[in-house]
Amino acid sequence: MQIVQCVYREEPNLDVQEILARAQEILGTRLESNDPTDESKAILILHPETLVTFRDATGPAQTLIASADDPECASDWESEIQQSWSCPNATEILEGCHITKLVAEMLTRTLDPPVRVKLYHGVLQAMIEVTKPAALVFKYSQQVVDPASYLAACDQDPLLRPGSLNVRFFNISNSNGEMIMDTRGMEEIGLHDLQCHYRDLDPNHVSQILHNTAYYIYENGPVIESGNTIAGIEPDSKWRC
Repeated sequence: MQIVQCVYREEPNLDVQEILARAQEILGTRLESNDPTDESKAILILHPETLVTFRDATGPAQTLIASADDPECASDWESEIQQSWSCPNATEILEGCHITKLVAEMLTRTLDPPVRVKLYHGVLQAMIEVTKPAALVFKYSQQVVDPASYLAACDQDPLLRPGSLNVRFFNISNSNGEMIMDTRGMEEIGLHDLQCHYRDLDPNHVSQILHNTAYYIYENGPVIESGNTIAGIEPDSKWRC
């Protein structure tokens, strides 16, 4: 599922009504919330206009805002820092951050991926604007994002904003220049992630093909089947899937 850690240097003021009002404004739909003064102190944002049907019940999609159980530090996010290509100062912005608030989707698995992404990012954007975290750790796509960069891209589709989709890069040791690139963030919204194992190609070009193909699947659904081809790097070239 989609889950982001909003991390802070000081305890933020979680104004539930302000977050709720801003999320409603962003999404253009009516939202509801629980009373976070209970023992759990978790905030549950309900999307009553988006109902999810399970085997024996129907209920609204939900977004959870909750405190992490244990404090974390930059070393706990080492794997995310290593794959944060769009945030070269990831270690720096995480320095001194020991307070974590989780933003996670709930009861959304059966929804179409674009609907899931829209609902989730509506609440996430509101959370960022209201509480002003120092950094964002996208656990499901494995990367650290500067909140300012995220907010600057909020005029784009949520999947195109920093954080939603990551293209990772790996060198293969002792392999005569072989490399692997893959995507992270698609499987968590119910679609296929992608992988390319290659040599003698420009990683920037491979990254662009993976990113564009992932967005195509996001818009059109899992329409690429085994044996289908997509456009390669060279003009008129085809890559078999």
